[in-house]
Amino acid sequence: MGTIISHNMDAALHHPLLLARLSEFVETRMGLHFPPVRMADLERGIHSAAGEYGFATIDSCIEWLLSSPLSHSQIETLAGHLTIGETYFFRDKKLFETLESRILPGIINARRGREQNLRIWSAGCSTGEEPYSLAILLTKVLPDLKDWNITLLATDIAPLSLKKGSAGVYSEWSFRDTPRWVKEECFIAKKRNFEIVPRIKRMVTFSCHNLADDPYPAFINNTNAMDIIICRNVLMYFSRDRASEVMNNLSHCLVDGGWLAISPVETPNRGVPPLLQPVYFPGAILYKKGLKPRVDIVRPIAPPAA
Repeated sequence: MGTIISHNMDAALHHPLLLARLSEFVETRMGLHFPPVRMADLERGIHSAAGEYGFATIDSCIEWLLSSPLSHSQIETLAGHLTIGETYFFRDKKLFETLESRILPGIINARRGREQNLRIWSAGCSTGEEPYSLAILLTKVLPDLKDWNITLLATDIAPLSLKKGSAGVYSEWSFRDTPRWVKEECFIAKKRNFEIVPRIKRMVTFSCHNLADDPYPAFINNTNAMDIIICRNVLMYFSRDRASEVMNNLSHCLVDGGWLAISPVETPNRGVPPLLQPVYFPGAILYKKGLKPRVDIVRPIAPPAA
């Protein structure tokens, strides 16, 4: 595809305008937003991607990206280098506590003895720590797990992250700030690493999906009729308009009464779809899909006193 990568690839761009053109390209094709303050992140990402694509210089890699009809897998490879998969097991304790004590019991009690189905989507799952944490949590709150039809979908745009998640083997770093019992009860020690036990690994289905480009909700990729969607630290990569579009699409992936969890820092500037109602829990905010669209009341500003 390109020339063989050299061991002395120069990270500095010969033509800085190429980086600006690349920024426009990745926003159009992938929805990833790199404002001027994040150009250094874009440069680091393309430096890494150039090596995998087999180019000796960043410039030649960018020129190829801008001029070639890229396949879906080539786009996914680029996205994997432009996003950061920073995660660990049971990250954001307050969210998992809320799921365990409030959200899951409500769904389970409503379904038990009737249609015992439960559908959860970890959107932007990175290397799999989050969906496996959800699977472990389900084993705690569902003693009759075998009697339930569980769907736990884990998607990401980066093929290498999904490959690691599917393997289910993690280093000690993935357990930082994680309760000790998680590693002791749910993993098998393998030299310096830890492999998730088969009974939990089987609960999670990994799949490549681009929130900015692929269809959803859709039967074809199983993104429809979800009870819970976790999409944390993903919207930050999108422009405001694209992030709003993603949130709106996710709201349509939920069943009535379903729940969406995003990172608290991602919410204020991106708007909330009218179908979603914010619900405040101790240390966590989730969004519940209502039967009727939310009506936002704009209060008039009182005129200044005479």
